[in-house]
Amino acid sequence: MERPLRNEQFLLNLLGQKVSIFPIAKGETVEKGDLVVVNTRTLQASKAKKEGGYYAIGCAVRIVTDEHGAKSAICKDGIYIINNAELPEHKILDTDIGRICYFNGNNSVTLDNINTTKAGEVLSVGEDGRVLVKISISEGSELEW
Repeated sequence: MERPLRNEQFLLNLLGQKVSIFPIAKGETVEKGDLVVVNTRTLQASKAKKEGGYYAIGCAVRIVTDEHGAKSAICKDGIYIINNAELPEHKILDTDIGRICYFNGNNSVTLDNINTTKAGEVLSVGEDGRVLVKISISEGSELEW
């Protein structure tokens, strides 16, 4: 009797995270642990930014280089703790749980959605003010596959 959970070809992903790989845009520096967005026109990856025209794909778990020196980011979506916005009028509060938040740079989120990239859904706000955000590459994807 074969045991599928012990088979090396079986991937058990209890959190339902999705893995993706995108080439890193020229001039961009993406490192392991960075939150990553993809340009919706070129499908090239960069660090999360407060700029329109990008789509959140998750966190870089590995950076690979091909034989020509081109780098790509292997990312996974999921649930991440991200800093809250500095400005009080754009800060995420407990009452904002379930709302969509947006990147306010490469390491913080905001409710301000003007010329910004959607980060994901607010799951909770900690006592320290940091925000638990669910980033999903497949939910409402604006990317053209």
